[in-house]
Amino acid sequence: MIQAYAVIRVPTPGTPVRVTKDQADPAAAQGCHGVLIQALPGNTGKIYIGGALLNAAAFTGLYALLAIPTVNQLPTFSAALTISPGGIQLRDFYIDAEIATDGVIVTALVT
Repeated sequence: MIQAYAVIRVPTPGTPVRVTKDQADPAAAQGCHGVLIQALPGNTGKIYIGGALLNAAAFTGLYALLAIPTVNQLPTFSAALTISPGGIQLRDFYIDAEIATDGVIVTALVT
């Protein structure tokens, strides 16, 4: 089942935000088969996606860099591990942004 998971915005650029930040326990295991992270249409800067050690300025802990959206394109990042149900942990994904309040839409493929 595809689950609309969250809209996550970065309040302070340079401070990564866990994509599960709005959950009752952001550090709790939340396994999925796949995840899609899409830039919000109104973003005016780049979005950085990474792990717990994400440092956008140094490009460390970085999985992907989403460009500024255009009229014709909303940049996305996806990861899937369909042979291992629940093998991807949403709690392990963080985002950062160049501009405060820019963010992403997170969608997960769950059982």
